[in-house]
Amino acid sequence: MMRRDRLRTTRTQYDRKVAVWQLAGISARILRVQFTAESFTAYHLPARTSLSTARPGTVVFDPYPDLAAARELLPKHDDLWDALRDDYWAALMNTEDLAL
Repeated sequence: MMRRDRLRTTRTQYDRKVAVWQLAGISARILRVQFTAESFTAYHLPARTSLSTARPGTVVFDPYPDLAAARELLPKHDDLWDALRDDYWAALMNTEDLAL
């Protein structure tokens, strides 16, 4: 399920996983992932520094990787990345968004 706000930030959800990303030109830039069923301390990737003020189960990317790099950083979540890929292509093909 894809939802986009006015800043072109999109949320892709697959089961209990949510990826927040932006369409930057023709690239998907992944901002963060929320694993809603998880309670681990939030952290940055790739540095793995903890984020005690962020919601548990959150991974924040810094810098923002594209989809291929995000897959490499969190390879066990192909289901989420596949859903995001589908949303990415839908966003690219949406000619109404191109006028924004």
